[in-house]
Amino acid sequence: MAAYITLETRDAFARVPTPKPTSGFRIVTKRPSFQSLNSPVITSPTGGRPLFSPVDTGSHGSPEWEHVNVTSPSTASHYSLYSDTEEAFRSPRLQLLTSNLLGQQSYIEPESAHTLISPSAPVQLPGDELLYDVAKEESPKKRFFEPDFQAALTASKQEMKDISLTIWGCPASHRLGSDLHALKQWAQQLSEFEPLRTRTVGLVGDAGVGKSSLVNSLLDQPDFSHSNIDNNHSTSIITEYRFRAAHYDEPFSVEVDYMSSEEIKELIEELVRSVRACYIPAFQDIDDLEERQEITNRSGKAWQTLHSMFRNQPIFTKEFLLEHASDVDTPLLNILQKWASDFLSRRPGGQESRMWSSTAFTSEECIDKLDEFTRDPVDVNTPALWPFIRVIRVYLRAGILQSGLVLVDCPSPRELNFARARATERYLRNCHEIFAVTTMEKALNDKAVVDIIKRNRQHRPLRIVCTKADIVNAREVERRVPDVSIQVRTWRQQIESLQKQVKRAEAQRRQGFPGALEEEARCRDMLQDMQFGLKKLLIDRRNNEITTQLINNYSGDVKDGNLEIFCISNKDYFAHRYDEQRLAESRLELTGILGLRKYCHSIPAAAQFDAAAAFIEHEVPAFLGSLKQWSVSGSDIDVNKEEEIRHLMKCLEETAIRKLVLPTAHTQVTRSNLNQEFASAILHPLREHRSEWRSAALEASKEWSKASWDAKDYTAFCRNYGNYISSTTGPRSWNEELIEPMRFHLQGKWGQFEEEIEHSKQELIHSIERVFKEISKPLKGKSPSKYIPAAPTRLQTLLDTLPHRLSTCIHHVDTSFADLLEGTQQLASDSLYGHNSSYINSLMAPIYHSTSLLPSPSPSPLTPSHRSNASSSSSSSRSTSPRSAVTTPYTPSFPRSGSPPLPLSTSPQVLDAHRKLLLTTHITSSHLFSRLATMIEKSHRGFVRIIFDNLLSALTRDVDAMIRDFHLVVAGVGEQEGRTEARVFGEFASGLRRRIESAECVLRTAREVVGEVRDRGAGCCDK
Repeated sequence: MAAYITLETRDAFARVPTPKPTSGFRIVTKRPSFQSLNSPVITSPTGGRPLFSPVDTGSHGSPEWEHVNVTSPSTASHYSLYSDTEEAFRSPRLQLLTSNLLGQQSYIEPESAHTLISPSAPVQLPGDELLYDVAKEESPKKRFFEPDFQAALTASKQEMKDISLTIWGCPASHRLGSDLHALKQWAQQLSEFEPLRTRTVGLVGDAGVGKSSLVNSLLDQPDFSHSNIDNNHSTSIITEYRFRAAHYDEPFSVEVDYMSSEEIKELIEELVRSVRACYIPAFQDIDDLEERQEITNRSGKAWQTLHSMFRNQPIFTKEFLLEHASDVDTPLLNILQKWASDFLSRRPGGQESRMWSSTAFTSEECIDKLDEFTRDPVDVNTPALWPFIRVIRVYLRAGILQSGLVLVDCPSPRELNFARARATERYLRNCHEIFAVTTMEKALNDKAVVDIIKRNRQHRPLRIVCTKADIVNAREVERRVPDVSIQVRTWRQQIESLQKQVKRAEAQRRQGFPGALEEEARCRDMLQDMQFGLKKLLIDRRNNEITTQLINNYSGDVKDGNLEIFCISNKDYFAHRYDEQRLAESRLELTGILGLRKYCHSIPAAAQFDAAAAFIEHEVPAFLGSLKQWSVSGSDIDVNKEEEIRHLMKCLEETAIRKLVLPTAHTQVTRSNLNQEFASAILHPLREHRSEWRSAALEASKEWSKASWDAKDYTAFCRNYGNYISSTTGPRSWNEELIEPMRFHLQGKWGQFEEEIEHSKQELIHSIERVFKEISKPLKGKSPSKYIPAAPTRLQTLLDTLPHRLSTCIHHVDTSFADLLEGTQQLASDSLYGHNSSYINSLMAPIYHSTSLLPSPSPSPLTPSHRSNASSSSSSSRSTSPRSAVTTPYTPSFPRSGSPPLPLSTSPQVLDAHRKLLLTTHITSSHLFSRLATMIEKSHRGFVRIIFDNLLSALTRDVDAMIRDFHLVVAGVGEQEGRTEARVFGEFASGLRRRIESAECVLRTAREVVGEVRDRGAGCCDK
């Protein structure tokens, strides 16, 4: 009889270390690396004894696996034992809790072995349990956060973790290509399950309003996100904060998305245009001082960006930039693109790579790596990387992110050049909610908030977050607000009296008076309570006042009229973050961060519940069915029927492949049908009526060209890309007026196409159900005796698993079509409206820019202030430049792209007529609506392809698992005497079946909990 083996996590000895590579490069594995079976002997981690020799399924019997006792360690400690990563990188807490697993003589309580450990977590010290704990914050009243549901989800994952370790005990699980090895990998993935359905929240606002501090507070990570105080470089980059799963060794990860060459080219063109905007003659036509200031500010920021990009070039000065012609095809832009290309060839990852990624073990290390991409280098002769970056993604373990939220720090579009602003607006329109961030002081008249509301246009839910709520002045309130002046004065006087008491007690304590220490502590506590009471009175009063006014001002402009206001204090949050639990709750509640964080948790709750419920109800049962299929594959089978059953399984396999994943499958047919329906509903009418709509657009442009329109108003609309508000015309959008007939015609058809999406989803689901019914029919049938009696256990197990496999496939279809519907609605918005990231705006932007460059009737050279600014900026940034000594005034020449240059003496009437002619000609001759149809078709086909490719990949994984089940029903022709893995390791298979029955009991209870939570309707507000 083989010796019994017990795998324990306690009283362990160090295993034989895995050989390290001789290369000087350190290899870090993100997943557990078990010792190879190619080694002469595999050693049990619980002793120094050999566990088994290299696998020889023909000569060795299996041990009596019913006596195997596997105690599951935590994810992190399990990985630290079996990972090739260097021990020195483990955090102190992880080292403390895993020391006995590595052969040291410390002891872990059994329940601690099941605790999920973050390697970056600080060591718990005595008294920490008395301090405020973020993990104990109140959860939203949503289904996903119900304690019963969370317990069911945890129990399901724990079962998968325990089963994966149980499977690890069988030699067959270590043989690559074996069925049990694949099942072991699957069990590990399920044990690490995190709901993948995320929701994105964009934080947008001007620089300096506290977005980075808000991110730090929500993440509970002080000083993690920070803006560049000098030039606000980091605020021009979109930064995402995502959850980092616990099974990764490193708790932090950074991904950097670089711009493409086309995006870099567009960026350079826009930056050059922005710099020149306040130096061209047309700038003198602008009467609005506020608009002139905005243009000047954008010009300065554009120059700072260009200087950061090319500060390694001695000849690059502002004079060098301004003296060249403004035509976008001039050699200047070619030179700048060549400089950018030369620098980017040395960037991290190389010029050809569009993404760079790295990991970190500490927040400080992560911040250091981020600084390389968000700040100017210390060396003044080294260009900066941040202008060439599209998006930065930071992955970390924060409670607010674990619930599926993605926080995004976005720059304010109104502070950016047109290219960056359009990209940022496009990103914001893809967010699920938008938080407009401002300060309490300017919340009621912040132009950034108005700009965000205008750009959002009820497209997404919008909330307003007012920072710096802690800045209140009791004396000012006492003098200026009669309603509370007496109350505030009373509080203030009591506080002043207590302050004197504290000073007296402090002096007595220093002099050694008996009882003075206790008196001082008592007085300090009373003082802190009084100060908090007064602060709460002042903050609550102002918060209510600001909230009421903001709702009155903007609730009609946001989606569904539902405007949420959050008044928060980042400074006070971290001041009280580590207070005693009893004191901290009220003080942190006043900061507003707890309420905002609770709301953020609720945003992805519905999507998280659906994903987690599918995991419990479908994915785990499907896995257990496959694992049970393996365990019963060694049961008896009628040898006379074996070949017939093998033939049946082959036919069922061909049916599944042909009807679920091949190009002839209904999934592929559905994709083609949707493309055809979209072409019929949207593209064909657009191309059919393009002449009619072009004529209507031409009539609209003629209405703008009437003599009643002031020439300066017309120029202002061109300068602002068709969206402007003037005293004579009011707010108007030329872009939307151009496509207004098209919008009226197609708006209803978009709704019909969305209905067609739902219809196609139902058809696809019915098709998949028919396939599974076809697979089940030969096994059930009217005469089950034909097959079932020949292999009753194997075939019945297969039948029991098929419904779970079907439910998993249907869940994939549901989630994919939800994404498809959301993408279609986004496409409709970009097609039918005229915001900056819309398609019509992209088609009209070049002509708007060309017409805005036409000179003023009386052109003038650079003003003295402009010349001095240019000279001082150039000399300060490049004192060694040969052009910095230029002192003679000059007038830059700016020919207009797309039209022949006009003499400077041209009359105002001729200039105005020429500007209108350029715009009208562009509308009539640029095939506007044909190009619009092409852009819409390309975008639609693009995201449909991505969604269906992902759906097909998910279905293929399910079909692969189902085919493996078919193969396990009967041994393949090539297998030795029909000896399956389960028959070779019969005792293990028998013990595994009992373990599966135990897991099924746990899963049955968990599924009942999911049903109860769903039926209670506790999350009716999840939607």
